[in-house]
Amino acid sequence: ADDGVEAAATAAKAVLAKAGGEVVEIQKWGKKRLAYDIKKRREGHYVYFRAQAPGKAVAELERHLKIAEPVLKYLTVLVQAPRRKAIKASAPAPVEAAPAEA
Repeated sequence: ADDGVEAAATAAKAVLAKAGGEVVEIQKWGKKRLAYDIKKRREGHYVYFRAQAPGKAVAELERHLKIAEPVLKYLTVLVQAPRRKAIKASAPAPVEAAPAEA
């Protein structure tokens, strides 16, 4: 079973690379119970990919995953870079006190 997972992960990585994407991270989460039965299966191997890829590469990867035999389900998510906000001081600038007159 692990050979099939490894082969599917390698094939998905190759499809993404060929289409101009790059896999940044792969995590194999192992065999877990599915939330619900899929194709009469109760368990499946979970694999997490994090990649940087143009839209056409993502579309090609999704096409590959849709027709790949060992893949039961997949989910692609666009992760946006955090918005960079200018850091503003919440306190106003200090005001110098006027010299006291006698």
